[in-house]
Amino acid sequence: MKQNGMYWFLFSPMIKSSIRKRYGRKLAGRAVKNGRRDYQRLVENAPELGKGNPMASNAYFAYVFVGAWLGTKKELSPDDMGLIMTDVLTKVKCFFGMTDLNRTPDKWYRDMKKYEKWYDAGNGEKYPTTWKVHFDEKLHRDGSYFYFSVCPICSYLTGIGLGEIMKPLCETDHVMFACQHGKLYREHTIADGAGVCDYWSVGDRVKNPQ
Repeated sequence: MKQNGMYWFLFSPMIKSSIRKRYGRKLAGRAVKNGRRDYQRLVENAPELGKGNPMASNAYFAYVFVGAWLGTKKELSPDDMGLIMTDVLTKVKCFFGMTDLNRTPDKWYRDMKKYEKWYDAGNGEKYPTTWKVHFDEKLHRDGSYFYFSVCPICSYLTGIGLGEIMKPLCETDHVMFACQHGKLYREHTIADGAGVCDYWSVGDRVKNPQ
């Protein structure tokens, strides 16, 4: 992938602050000082996802956290790093909170349809490691439902021996949807070996979603 320092610039200070509060100043400093190089290496060696890929920001975002985790020399466990991820996502709730899934329950369905259009315009064949999205409009009446059968983040990190960090990364999806006044119902993840990552999201005011 092409280098993009914006994500490290935006999120590393929040990561450092969270680690400092939870685990001390020394470890926080090491996570950011060393982690920047690890982040750059991760991005440089990651499979290319294609120009204009609407999902590419998810990979950059994930690799910032993985870089900081590697910067600690894995002194933080994956579960510890999951707490850091939650802290950071909560801090940027104002950004995610611009979406209210009670008001726009089909927001993610529409976004994934836009991604599918990009994928079907020849990009899926050109970049086979990118996400492969599927839909089943008949499965649920409420909210949005889709699933991925390919996840480049999981494939890459697992392939380089960092699969243990995938569980907390996957859990950030629940935090993100909560920030958008929604709830994510999920039964499977590729990281757990299920072959798919499913997303059924509804507004948090919906009772007994169908």
